[in-house]
Amino acid sequence: MKNNKGITLVAVILTVIILSLLAGAIVYNIDKTYENSSIVQFTSYMKMIQKKVDFYVEEGTNYETLGQALNSSNKKILQDIINKDSENLISTTDVNSSKLRYFNSSDIYEDFEIADINDEIIVNFENREVISLKGVERDGKKYYVENGL
Repeated sequence: MKNNKGITLVAVILTVIILSLLAGAIVYNIDKTYENSSIVQFTSYMKMIQKKVDFYVEEGTNYETLGQALNSSNKKILQDIINKDSENLISTTDVNSSKLRYFNSSDIYEDFEIADINDEIIVNFENREVISLKGVERDGKKYYVENGL
């Protein structure tokens, strides 16, 4: 008589393989979900800042009272971003323009009244362009302005 107690080694191996495939699919989807949420968050706060910039320009607000003047480090970072812009999404070309202003997280909160943004931006008040210095990654490419996403 045959003893049918326990499970076979083949059944254990198949179970481990199936569970590994499921775990891999879950991790992949979680990673994609995180990337998509970062893109949505980036797009959302960039649009909010853009609306505030449009408001300030239309109201004739003195842009020199907002944010900070660009220092040499900001200019270098901005120039690097402009040089990487192969799709010509950024229309700002002159990093020495007097209409450029730098905003860190606290400036964004104070001047645009938008909380919990962990980014640094540069605003060109001449053409109303908002450029993130950190950007967001999508499909292996880094985006620094909202209109490219």
